[in-house]
Amino acid sequence: MINLNKKIFTTDANSSNGEVNKETFFYYSQEKNIISADYSGGQIIKGHLVGKQLDNGKFDFVYHHINKNGVLKVGKCLSKAKILSDGRIKLFENWQWLCDDMSSGSSELMEVIQPKNY
Repeated sequence: MINLNKKIFTTDANSSNGEVNKETFFYYSQEKNIISADYSGGQIIKGHLVGKQLDNGKFDFVYHHINKNGVLKVGKCLSKAKILSDGRIKLFENWQWLCDDMSSGSSELMEVIQPKNY
């Protein structure tokens, strides 16, 4: 099982109806199979997600954020993680808004490796 504790991610790709982008950073915490993250940047003022790691290794999340227009957005996401050849984790996500038009999309998040002196 892949552990996301103390991992930082940024958006590598997103559907056009999504709001996160390369300027959005996600700061994950994980204890056993329970996961949470705070995120902000780009169009997002403040966001939070919470979820769990399933027995099949996938991650089941719900999230909410406030964007730069002051609009509260909520959604759900199912993510699959892959460890790349350079050791970083990439998350492949299928998500759906639970507000507005209820549309869905997909995104990819890439782990950001912090410098050793960080």
